[in-house]
Amino acid sequence: MNASRKYVLNVVATGFVVLLILAVPLFWARFLCETLLREIMPPDARQIVLRPTGLFDPEIENDANIGRVSSVGSLFFTDLPELGIQDWFVARGPAGRLSNAYFYSHGKLGDWSILYFDEKTDLIIFHRVYTERMADDTFERRQTVLYAGPEGMSDSADKALGRFAGPLINPGTWNSFPELFVYDKTRCCFFALNFGDRIVRKGPQLKKDDPHRPIKVGSISKNWSYSYISLSPPMVVVPVPPAGEEGDDSRRRTDLKPKLKSAVEDLGIDCSGQYVLVLDESGQIDFLDKATLEFAGPAGFLPAPRTFFGSKDSPGPRDLLAYDVLPAALVREDRYLGMCVATVAREGTSAALAVFDEKGRLVKTAYSVHEGRGEGDASVPSSEAVYFSSPGAPGLTVTKYLLENLQPPVLSAASYLTAESFEAGSGQRALFILPNSFIGMKAREVTDEVIDKYLSALLLILPSLILAGLLAWRVHGNAVVVGLSHRARFWWVLGTIAFGLSAYITYRLTRPKITPVTCVNCGRLRRPDMETCHRCGAAWEIPELTPPAWRVIAEQPQEGEPATANTQ
Repeated sequence: MNASRKYVLNVVATGFVVLLILAVPLFWARFLCETLLREIMPPDARQIVLRPTGLFDPEIENDANIGRVSSVGSLFFTDLPELGIQDWFVARGPAGRLSNAYFYSHGKLGDWSILYFDEKTDLIIFHRVYTERMADDTFERRQTVLYAGPEGMSDSADKALGRFAGPLINPGTWNSFPELFVYDKTRCCFFALNFGDRIVRKGPQLKKDDPHRPIKVGSISKNWSYSYISLSPPMVVVPVPPAGEEGDDSRRRTDLKPKLKSAVEDLGIDCSGQYVLVLDESGQIDFLDKATLEFAGPAGFLPAPRTFFGSKDSPGPRDLLAYDVLPAALVREDRYLGMCVATVAREGTSAALAVFDEKGRLVKTAYSVHEGRGEGDASVPSSEAVYFSSPGAPGLTVTKYLLENLQPPVLSAASYLTAESFEAGSGQRALFILPNSFIGMKAREVTDEVIDKYLSALLLILPSLILAGLLAWRVHGNAVVVGLSHRARFWWVLGTIAFGLSAYITYRLTRPKITPVTCVNCGRLRRPDMETCHRCGAAWEIPELTPPAWRVIAEQPQEGEPATANTQ
């Protein structure tokens, strides 16, 4: 019993090591294929441009003097994800996804400031070190440390300040001193922290049946290195002085300048304006009234990019690799125009761009596509173009598909069942379960034909199942030769079908190390350590070994005499 248990533990430990050793090179091979596919993606498939935007009045866009209508552009990049120790440090940096810092900046003369949530004191701390010029023109180093809690703000971590419990941390959202908006997940209410006046305002608590689940307040973006969005207002044609006049050496006779006199700027977290934006875990974007700290209606939502197999129309923030929200306002007129929202699919191969007006109504939507080269050629979605439209892309696609099928079938099935359970960014760093594989993309397909979807998914991992079946057949044949019991053979075959190549290697490393001999009864190989032949059941007959009646004794010769032997 102890020997059997020891054997099982040895098999499990060896199998885990083999699975890990195989997973690492397979990960880097897939990573290389995906990186090359993105690098050779057609450039036009990475960008989206909308003209006009629909944010400005039609009389402005249709003015005869307009040389270029308003436009909004989105570009998604092919930057490599941070891996290993690099990801650990970047994720916990001031702008990282796991950071507890709202804001960090540094300036000249060693000045710096940071605003962060301290998990030890459960307070939000603002720490500033700056250089002040004195009356005698000398400089003196000063510092300010403020502690903010739900009940107030002071220079020390006083218990009277109260303690935040699960405040919403949104790194990099504090660009305008001195106000910060925070959502406390436990209290289910918003707070406004004014570090200039040292005032903390608390909003009303959300009702229990309120559907809002805020996850970001103020600046709304994710993985900014993957996506970029820009807005250009309508431009009018203006004459340019000839060369030599007014110091202008330009040869152009016309130029463009903004039609609007008041600047078009980002409203995101600016203290100007009445509202601040709040992103919900459902993908909805709402207005938050800065005065009352209550929701004031919808502002828009995260649009869904077109993926390879198709996916749901309303993705949440977890379902997207990156997104960026650009609210626009005429600052001098204190007039909110609307906002532009760009999103990138979790696979990093497609994007969507949407424009919403000042009331949160959808104005326009566009998707990343690759335009046909010839006349009459239809455009191809970027999620398809990345795999087939570039030179060398089909070969890399097939290689990626075959590498994914070297994964154990049980892990492929887990990738299918859990394709939507993992955050999109984590799929870029997956080692065992692959939510961004073809089987994972198929699982996220939205269709009414559930049976057809399952059959298609089964076809996608068919090479993996065929390989596992062949390896299981070889394991069964060898297990019979080495004399494993029927029960042991069953579990080995089942394990090989489930874990494929890793189970086969584990079997070869842990199978009994015994040299078989020929059975005198059936003529087939049998194990010599078993009492009966495991093939035919014949007893193990060992001829009796009788020692001889004689022996040879060697006598030690004396000096000068040859050695002799006596037989007794």
